[in-house]
Amino acid sequence: MPKAKKSLGQNFLIDPAVTNQILQFINPDSKDIFLEIGPGKGAITKQLASRVDTTHAVEIDEELSYKLTKLEDKKNFYVHNKSILDFDPTEIFTNKVRVIGNLPYNLSTPIMFWGFKYLANFCDMHFMLQKEFGERLIAKNDNKDFGRITVITQYLTEPEYCFLISPESFSPKPKVESVFIKFNPIVGRSINDPIAIRLQEVTRIAFIHKRKMVGKSLEKIISTEKLDDLGIDRKCRPENISVEDYVKISGALI
Repeated sequence: MPKAKKSLGQNFLIDPAVTNQILQFINPDSKDIFLEIGPGKGAITKQLASRVDTTHAVEIDEELSYKLTKLEDKKNFYVHNKSILDFDPTEIFTNKVRVIGNLPYNLSTPIMFWGFKYLANFCDMHFMLQKEFGERLIAKNDNKDFGRITVITQYLTEPEYCFLISPESFSPKPKVESVFIKFNPIVGRSINDPIAIRLQEVTRIAFIHKRKMVGKSLEKIISTEKLDDLGIDRKCRPENISVEDYVKISGALI
């Protein structure tokens, strides 16, 4: 069997109980179309391919991709040997798809932004993530975990914490715990809409210097008077302002 490659951040899911728990949470329907990111040795893939109408698996590891092609005798199962960051779902799918993945810790942020780019094409996204990173995505303001990725994630989606996964559920065993989180796209929002574009700029500036008060850190793009008009305390630090407040600031800059 192929061994995990450290360079690809591979940790294979090996716990059948966790696989079953994941399937319970995603609750696949036979008519669903699934896109799986980083299927690895196929713990989830095999279950999906036998339960849903169509499954596409994107796997960068050539050896693992070859092994997965043996599942292609199943109806409507396809393997794509490439990085998910180079995969364009609009070239494959005409209907909305459901996304699931065990994300490598070193690529979680780029893959999240990849997901945001194609969010209009997805019904939902379910990801296994490093616990620390997952907690940043679901954090509320007034919390040390609250940051730029939090604001953008919660503007575009409604993240739903599902459950914790222990290191023993993977091989090789990672040094940290993982979490399983569902992301529901918010209808009408896009990473390329005017608010989101401004939001990326505002949060980038605000969180460069997390200890600065927002009135000071944002002074080059919005006046303190305007912050007062918006009902935002200029003396707050970036993590103290809510997602809604960041959206207000972004809207005022359009």
